[in-house]
Amino acid sequence: MIDKKEIFPIGMGTWKINYQNNDDKKALLYSYSLGQNYLSLYMLYENGNIVKSLKSFIEKCGRENLFISVNIEPTINEKSDIENQLNEYLKILNLDYVDNLQLHSPKFTKLTLIDTYTEMARLRKTGKTRYLGISNCSLQELKEINANVKLDFFEGVYNLECKINESIGILDYCKKNNIEFVAYQPLRRNRTHLRNYDLLVELSRKYNKSQNQIILNWIIKEKNIKVLIKSTNCNRIDENIESLNFKMEKDDYKRLNDFKNEEFENIKIDWNNTGDGISIDQLPNQFE
Repeated sequence: MIDKKEIFPIGMGTWKINYQNNDDKKALLYSYSLGQNYLSLYMLYENGNIVKSLKSFIEKCGRENLFISVNIEPTINEKSDIENQLNEYLKILNLDYVDNLQLHSPKFTKLTLIDTYTEMARLRKTGKTRYLGISNCSLQELKEINANVKLDFFEGVYNLECKINESIGILDYCKKNNIEFVAYQPLRRNRTHLRNYDLLVELSRKYNKSQNQIILNWIIKEKNIKVLIKSTNCNRIDENIESLNFKMEKDDYKRLNDFKNEEFENIKIDWNNTGDGISIDQLPNQFE
């Protein structure tokens, strides 16, 4: 079994991936060969077909060599829905347990968060999951859950342009409470570098690295955040891994820390699912 402290800094995202496709299969196995061992799964994607396609990948790598995180998604009407969803993952993947079980978003449960996580904690005691996490929640919700049920992971958006989870205090809370922060869309699906921000262009030239490598190095080395990246290109996977193998000057990390983009800063987030603003998971998708 892989302890949460043994997770490789770059996790394997699975959005729109298909292990039955030869290129996707080659890329996933290549990622694994380079040490990537964190696999994040969502039944919501492609009606569960992505999860089904990854069964043979897990068998190929060996269950004990992967850290598998799964998401509870729409819709939880009663407590039994949680175990039923987890059992579906276990059945499809032919597993006895998952490593991390998390709620994809608070809006996906009609129970209170405490009732939801009390049931998830029960499942942890049964051995069907080793750790518990939460995704896309507010700081208040995070504190409420963690005060009642110990959390191990927080999965949220974090990149050069979208730093809201830091500005509202989630990043700091996670660090103080031994909760691993895992960032999705750290590169905004390759859209950030296309903007050619002066700072990224300058640092890219200074360190002879791509803009994406500058971003990943900063997030992982400076912010101590793990990242999820979906890649089906072996050259791009090499590029991502290489981002771990250099260090920038302290002042350059500070400049990246201080970077702000007003377009993203001014977007209103609908934390309470009222329709006033956008959901946090859509924040990185707002601009090209």
